[in-house]
Amino acid sequence: MIKSGAVIVSPIFAYWLGLANGKNSEELKHARAEISTLTRTVQEFKTKQTNDAVALAQLRVDESVSRSELERMRGQISELERKAKSDADRQRNRCLRLAIEGKELLEEASRAIKFCEENHK
Repeated sequence: MIKSGAVIVSPIFAYWLGLANGKNSEELKHARAEISTLTRTVQEFKTKQTNDAVALAQLRVDESVSRSELERMRGQISELERKAKSDADRQRNRCLRLAIEGKELLEEASRAIKFCEENHK
């Protein structure tokens, strides 16, 4: 009787183990697919972060060059103001100073717009 009970229980136990392994196998496949998707997503974000860092560095270089140019122009205007002898000369110098300030503001806005266009699509 024990042998016949073991014979009956043995296939049932084997069937149960097969179901458990099958279920675990499907969960493992699903987990691997999720890990693969998450790994791809992380890699995409790392690439975007690198691209943003490069763009920001280029923006800083451009800003530095622009500041140097504006400082040079301001120096030229200061020199002209020192040499100005008449009201007409002084007014012209004021207009030049305002033109430089306008150019500076325009360049700052252009850099900000360019950065946003390239990095926030």
